[in-house]
Amino acid sequence: MPRGSRKNSKLEKRVTRYTYDEVREPRTPETGHTALLPAEEQVVTLPMDNGWSKAIEVSKLPEGGGRPVVLDMDPAADPVLFWAGKRNKREVPVLPLQRNEIVSESRIAQIIERTRKAAAEKRPQTSLFADLEKTLRESDRSKRVEFYTHDEGWKNKLICGDSLQVMESLLHYERLRGRVQMIYIDPPYGIKYDSNFQQRIDTTGNEEGDTADDVLTIKAFRDTWSLGIHSYLSYLQERLYLCRDFLTESGSLFVQISVDNMHRVRLLVDEVFGANNLVCVVAFAKTTGQYNELLPTVADYLLWYAKSQEQVKFRPLFLPKAIGGIGSSGYDWVESPDGKTVRRLTREEQDDPSLIPRGWRVFAASDLTSSHYNPSEPFKFAGTEFSPGHRYWSTHKAGLEHLAKLKRLVAVGKSLRFKRYHEDFGYYPLTSFWTDTSLPGFASGRKVFVVQTNPKVIGRCLLMTTDPGDLVFDPTCGSGTTAFVAEERGRRWITCDTSRVAVNVARTRLLSAVYPHYLTQNATVASGFRYRTQAKVTMKSLANALEPEKVDLFDQPEVDPTVVRVTGPFEVMSLGRYSIEDWKGYVVRESASAFGAPANLENYIEVICRLYRRDAAIQGANGLVHAIAESEKEKIAISVGPLSARVTAKQINDAVQDALASGILEVHVLGWAFEANVGEVKSQLEARGKVKVELIMIRPDTLAEGLKITQAGMLFSPLALPDIEVKVKRNGRAASEAVVTLNGVALFDRKNRRTEYKSADSGYVSAWYLDEDYDGDCFVDCQIFFDFKKTPNLEAALKAEVDPEEFKLQLTSQPFPVRRYKRIAVKVVDVYGNESTVVKDLA
Repeated sequence: MPRGSRKNSKLEKRVTRYTYDEVREPRTPETGHTALLPAEEQVVTLPMDNGWSKAIEVSKLPEGGGRPVVLDMDPAADPVLFWAGKRNKREVPVLPLQRNEIVSESRIAQIIERTRKAAAEKRPQTSLFADLEKTLRESDRSKRVEFYTHDEGWKNKLICGDSLQVMESLLHYERLRGRVQMIYIDPPYGIKYDSNFQQRIDTTGNEEGDTADDVLTIKAFRDTWSLGIHSYLSYLQERLYLCRDFLTESGSLFVQISVDNMHRVRLLVDEVFGANNLVCVVAFAKTTGQYNELLPTVADYLLWYAKSQEQVKFRPLFLPKAIGGIGSSGYDWVESPDGKTVRRLTREEQDDPSLIPRGWRVFAASDLTSSHYNPSEPFKFAGTEFSPGHRYWSTHKAGLEHLAKLKRLVAVGKSLRFKRYHEDFGYYPLTSFWTDTSLPGFASGRKVFVVQTNPKVIGRCLLMTTDPGDLVFDPTCGSGTTAFVAEERGRRWITCDTSRVAVNVARTRLLSAVYPHYLTQNATVASGFRYRTQAKVTMKSLANALEPEKVDLFDQPEVDPTVVRVTGPFEVMSLGRYSIEDWKGYVVRESASAFGAPANLENYIEVICRLYRRDAAIQGANGLVHAIAESEKEKIAISVGPLSARVTAKQINDAVQDALASGILEVHVLGWAFEANVGEVKSQLEARGKVKVELIMIRPDTLAEGLKITQAGMLFSPLALPDIEVKVKRNGRAASEAVVTLNGVALFDRKNRRTEYKSADSGYVSAWYLDEDYDGDCFVDCQIFFDFKKTPNLEAALKAEVDPEEFKLQLTSQPFPVRRYKRIAVKVVDVYGNESTVVKDLA
């Protein structure tokens, strides 16, 4: 937890972030080091039956009718949902995660620092979080390769990859079984599978007639749904069983769904979590509805399940009530200021509370009896004797007498009632029907992704079921709303998505946010926040002359007005090994080799090369030219990168030398990931002679199950490298300070299937990031640049004018000192979510 002076200076508001160094986690491999993990592909069996498989034995009728029949069903068992393709187990490869990037800075923090320096007429200096950045860089290189043996402080996680494999990796390698407090799932609703993707980062509107070119997105939203609702249920079943493994015993799962398939999904979650662990079904109003010829549907639903109903963590939430509004049912009596006149509210006063005379007090005439045994006898009030009838008084005789002295009793017909004034407690408990989640502004100005849930919905789920410092997981990242809300409320978070557009939208959203800084109990987030409290006057407290109960308002932590808070450090990750097991059925020709691993490697190379060029002649796995594609016009050597690591500069160089030895002047190197300096190597090789080198990205999950119908041309795209200019200021011979300018980027045209150069100010650059001291492994964000969707109100917080240009995409970095490694790296994200990195030496 950052600390600092609490001076109330107009220009010296502290800038803080929440960190969780007290929570330890195993060190994750950095990009390029996953090859150092055990070579064997690990596959685990995910059981998905809860014992049902004992009663599910599928066969055919003896008559040969061809109809499936369930034999030996236990008649005492609960009903179970069946669908085509339902399985009771699934083999899932365990693919380790790799850390690609550490976000140590905040765009907001940088703007604040420069605004302060400008106000003080000083030159920009080092960042606010320079010390933090140093701790995130691993100086001991031996620890870089000893993964999962060293613990480090917790960092939140934004992961690109299929949720099934990401979840299995988090369980197996990151040891998160039983450590997640809340899971929020907002899957496709199982109605349409072709509209939940977003093509660009800068707009939620897709181009008419165009489709997603991101294979992962296709896999997630369209191609895997070949059986429609049956595929959808299989998708959910696999992930729900993993969710159960993630949750603590007090944890909660929320599944967001529409009415169309709520009945099916509820039965499915019943099977996984147990019907007795359903807490409730929440209905919440949404901004736009589905219209038909009858009634419009303007609500979605949350299925709230506990890991254990007996142990579930619950923090009640309250909403302010108003006379005549929600939560004020039964408050239909009014009393004059002197207490002499008591009457019911008129219909007009109920419809318009402003008609109630000033100073008159509204109250509810509440029941004074209970079914719980309490020695009771008739009680005399205002000259009339009242009896509890077949029930019992809710308090003892002395309590009734005390309530009478306080003028809290009222006779209603033959019954004695308790006066519960509207102001006794200005709030009412949150129920399972949320009508205030449909906000007009949310549909327009605040929406940054094609499918996006109101933050208020997820925020309530989080506040009800977690405490500060607890871990929250969302396997359906989308725009990153769960991560955003968790960051705002001081919860640790993990989220993942198959779409590179979604991951970059979420990253930008987090880096452009400003949050209130909540006061803690004991200087750490895990110690809890200090909350506003509300006095609650009850019949019990009045009857027994007790102090009113103090109710914590968990959605209203106390805010430190001297602090501006920004997003804490998080890491951007991806899956680090691609399992051969996922590719069964895609091998064009089974290898005759009986030597195990070499045969698998040959098959892998053959599949990749033939997907890239159908006419490729396979050369084998021994050399670095794996295939040759030849026609009348061209002759191309193809080299395929390794499964478990990046394409290195050495592989590119060796492949070119092998090709030149065979008289081939064009080399295409295909890889899942590339070292950051491959652009320089490519330029050097091409400058030496007539050889042409093309670096080609293999799309993630290219060969995953369900993508057979994907066009091969959509599986590969040229690696686009940023065009940058570096100006270095020297102190003698040594480089002392540098400035980087982004000139442009090569952009892959999805329609024409070719790469075109776009200038940096053309509107095709979504964001770019600068690592001022690149160490060759993990990219650490030091300077961050992008356009703000919504300009934050920093001027009110800082009491200083902020240059409007700060909130636009700046193409020139701030000056920075040349440090230890004397190398920089620049990462550019285009509007389609493609990332490319270039490295420059400053020595």
